[in-house]
Amino acid sequence: MTEHKVNSERVYYNFKGEFPPTSTENTPAQVPPISSITHPKLITDTTFRDGAQDPRFALFSSDAKLKYFDQLHALGNNTERIESVEVFIYQKRDIWVLEKLLERNYSFPQVTTWTRATPKDIKLMINVSQGAIKETGMLASASDHHIFDKLGFRSKNEAIEKYLKPITTAVENNIIPRIHLEDATRADINGWVIPFIERVLRETNGLARFRICDTIGYGLPDPMVSMPFGIPHLISTLVRETGAQLEFHGHNDFGLATANTIAALIYGCKRANTAFGGLGERTGNTPLEQIIANYIRIWGDPGFNLTALQEMSKTIDTEVFAVSPKQPIVGTGIFATQAGIHQTGLVKQRDSEGGFIYLPFDPAILNRSTSELTLIGGLSGIDGIVDVLNNEVKKNTGKPGSYSPASKAVKYVYDTVQKSYDGDWAPDKGKYINHRRGFFRNDEILKIAESYKKPTI
Repeated sequence: MTEHKVNSERVYYNFKGEFPPTSTENTPAQVPPISSITHPKLITDTTFRDGAQDPRFALFSSDAKLKYFDQLHALGNNTERIESVEVFIYQKRDIWVLEKLLERNYSFPQVTTWTRATPKDIKLMINVSQGAIKETGMLASASDHHIFDKLGFRSKNEAIEKYLKPITTAVENNIIPRIHLEDATRADINGWVIPFIERVLRETNGLARFRICDTIGYGLPDPMVSMPFGIPHLISTLVRETGAQLEFHGHNDFGLATANTIAALIYGCKRANTAFGGLGERTGNTPLEQIIANYIRIWGDPGFNLTALQEMSKTIDTEVFAVSPKQPIVGTGIFATQAGIHQTGLVKQRDSEGGFIYLPFDPAILNRSTSELTLIGGLSGIDGIVDVLNNEVKKNTGKPGSYSPASKAVKYVYDTVQKSYDGDWAPDKGKYINHRRGFFRNDEILKIAESYKKPTI
């Protein structure tokens, strides 16, 4: 490998507040060969650290953290693929949580810490953990935006020397340093990031690991996009030029955190850093549950206990912040539909040779029910109404319902539903008024059906 030199010139990516444009290469990024540097793929969790910085809530309580940690351990299911979770150490509650996490004595996820890039922070971590922590993250801002404009260093070399002090302090105390290269997707890759990684690896005898942070979500998963925004080119270049173990930390400012994280894993990162439900600063971090699902799709299921995801979602939803019903993988409404054509597909797929028609996977994988996927609203059709009616009858009586699409009672329900959404015609206003806005409850639909009276002859 060629040794790289630090570029003394400043490199900025100033787009004056506009969406950042990209450039492309003539050839796509190349996936590096499989090695111990790149495999097996591992997942790390920052829910207690970056996730807890989410601006939608003021505190991630200590009790909720302990409950979540137990559930994260259950999700990993002794596969060793969910490798670690990171915590702060600055407040009394942080130290109490750290002690309780360590008392669990789980092999996985391992408990790691996060510190600023100062020897003082490393010594604090050593004191509070009493030697139980074997790895710590430490901030090393990478872009010239941060090196000069935020931190006020006079040169890039000065930043390197400053960052090296806590890194070597950690190594001297038998702690693996995990260097968080903040704002790496706006950094001078060849002129600072690579020389810095090379220097750190020399100083630590190859012990250090590196987290590549897409701090403001500029990354793109396209293998043709140039560095530093193009995640495939960025990661594959760092692996090729430095041989370092890399982890990717994505932010979702442009909606690409999951896609960028998967791309980073494919193109050479060994680890993916995540937060449950995408919690985190601004638009949040890469969602843990989405990486779990796509990990299984690409690398196979090592044995995750997927039913734990629902318990984790309940913990976050009830004790931290409401989980969106539409949150992929864990939202309460991710399988529901109100459109007639989709509801017809849900009914027909039960006996279809080709399997699911309008479900991406079996809800049972997550210990979710398939019996109440249908909502009755303004776009619902006959098949959806039949499904709701028969499910409601079975729930009430224990016996299957006998409603069918040919039933006149079902047609009566359909007409009643549509009339409620049409509202009442007001000639003086020239429009419909008093129309319903919310969904019908299942018991309402059954009540309407039962109110149908056959016409007398």
